[in-house]
Amino acid sequence: MNIARIKALLPWLAEARYVWLALAVSIAALVIALRPGTTEPVIRLTGLALQILGIGTVAWGISETRALYGHKPLFAVARGWIERFPLRSRNIVLSAAGIASATAFGRARGHVTHGTPPNATVDQRLDALEKNIGALHDRIGATQKELDEEVSKLKTSVSEEARQREQEDKENRKLTEMTATGGVHISATGAVWLFVGVVLSTAGVEISAALAK
Repeated sequence: MNIARIKALLPWLAEARYVWLALAVSIAALVIALRPGTTEPVIRLTGLALQILGIGTVAWGISETRALYGHKPLFAVARGWIERFPLRSRNIVLSAAGIASATAFGRARGHVTHGTPPNATVDQRLDALEKNIGALHDRIGATQKELDEEVSKLKTSVSEEARQREQEDKENRKLTEMTATGGVHISATGAVWLFVGVVLSTAGVEISAALAK
C-alpha cells in the first residue's frame, strides 16, 4: 500500500470525528446495557446517561456559537457572575489612570521676497522681479508636490479601507454561515445519543427480560 495514502488516511478519518464520537459512545452504552443478565435499572440508567449527554450537546453548541463571535465561555460568564455576588467580600484596588496629551504638528511654510530700494534702477527692479517669479514657481511646485503626496496618501487610505471592508464582509458572511450550519454536527451527535438513550430508558424492562432468557 502506498505510504502517501496511509498518511492521508488519518486526516480523512478525522473529518468524520463527530460520527466516530457518536458511534463510540453509543456502542459503549449498548455493550454495557445489552450484556446477558443486565438488570433493568442498569439499562435504564445507561439510557439516562445517554440522554444527559445528548442534552449536554445543546450547551456544547451554544459554547461553539459564542466562541465564533468572540464571547467568553459559559463557565467564565458564570464565574464572573458569582464573583459579583453583592454580599461577597472583596478587595478594592484603586488604580490611577494617566492622562495622555497629544500635540498637533503642522507644516510651517516660509517664503522670501526680493525687494528693491526706493531709488532702484530698472535693471534692479527687473532682477528682483525675476527672482520673485522664480521663488513663486518654487512655492507653487512645492505646494503641488504636497498636494500630490496628500492625494496619494488619501487614495492609499481609501484603497486599504475598501480592502478591509471587503475582508470584513467575507468574514461576516463566513461567520453567518458557520453560525447557521456549523452546529449541525453537534446537534446530530446529540440526536444519536438521545435516540439510543430514549430507547434504552423506555424499553428497559423489555430489554432486561429478553436478556434474561
